[in-house]
Amino acid sequence: MNFSTIALAHLVFTLAMVGLMTAVQLTIYPAFREVPESSFSAYVTKHGEAIMRPLVLFAPAEVVLALVLWLTAPSGNGIITFVSGLLLVAAWVTTAVWYAPLHGRLATEPYDQAKIEQLINTNWFRTIIWWVRGGLAIWILVRA
Repeated sequence: MNFSTIALAHLVFTLAMVGLMTAVQLTIYPAFREVPESSFSAYVTKHGEAIMRPLVLFAPAEVVLALVLWLTAPSGNGIITFVSGLLLVAAWVTTAVWYAPLHGRLATEPYDQAKIEQLINTNWFRTIIWWVRGGLAIWILVRA
């Protein structure tokens, strides 16, 4: 597979993640504010199960393609593919260390409006990372 094909496939899966993260940030997480306290735990649990469906396809493909992209990058693209990969690592490490546990607490602990706001406000970090990755993926493909 040539670099351009890898770059195109990477762009497709990265933009899928950009769209997913943007939808979550702009619509799904803010909707948490409107869920009645009595059904909030079940709602957050259901959200977690539903969001896994696209993630099990998009996330591994994006990670593998980012790695292949970096490993096969022609000169001039190596640094940008490396930086893009570091951003992806940052997004997934923060997901594992911060966001997944926060989701768990929202689903299992008593309703807490402050935790909902914390999720919404801090998730801009991941959303912006994916927006930047989307821009870098476009740039890489154009240069390919």
